Amino acid sequence: MAELFSNTDDGRVKGPNGTWAGTRDVDTGASVLTSENSSVNFTAVNVFASRGGGNSYRVERTFMYFDTSGITGTVASAQFEIIGGGSGGTDGSIIAVKSNAFGGDGGTALSTADFDAMPGWTDGASQEGNVTKYSVAFESTSGTWNPAGQNNLTATSDLLADMKNNDVVIVCFLDYTYDYLNVTPTSVGTTNIGGRFTEQTNSSTRPRIDFTLATGYTHTVMGVAAANIGKVNTLATANIGKINSLD
Repeated sequence: MAELFSNTDDGRVKGPNGTWAGTRDVDTGASVLTSENSSVNFTAVNVFASRGGGNSYRVERTFMYFDTSGITGTVASAQFEIIGGGSGGTDGSIIAVKSNAFGGDGGTALSTADFDAMPGWTDGASQEGNVTKYSVAFESTSGTWNPAGQNNLTATSDLLADMKNNDVVIVCFLDYTYDYLNVTPTSVGTTNIGGRFTEQTNSSTRPRIDFTLATGYTHTVMGVAAANIGKVNTLATANIGKINSLD
């Protein structure tokens, strides 16, 4: 498999402390962190007990971008690989979605204004069907998040297409169970997933996308994607470069 590392401008944006809507749905975060090499709050939802009764909240999200300008072929499969960020960041959930942070092209630094920089983001609602998912979700039913080893998030077809068609792929990683689905947490404490950033000295522990390019014939036939075609006129697509001399 080939691999792409996240740009070193990756980082986290924290929402303000406040009501659930006041932290989850704000346009601008309270602070941005871009020099960490790891964090137990790669994705996080914090619940604080208020002295006057009730709870207050804070949401934290991670943003990365990947240079995909060198990919011209069809991407057959891909996965995000995130090394855990240490003990304590294992009881949350995570999903990767399409973002337009970093100026939309990686040309500007991550800022607090990127907190909701996800095309289709809808305040006060679940993001299912609104934003573009770049990975399947990892939650408690998915298994155990490794606090020190490799964790994989399987890519969606939208990520595979954008890796081929766009020069830059920009990603937001956020909590799935509460943040993405807009479910107000009730238990005081922090629900988080830990992860490491590209500031890691050892390249083996940096976040990346591992991917495989399709081989052989890679074109749509009568509206059917090449990935779903095994043979054309009984000839395996892996052995087809052209049909009737056409690329």
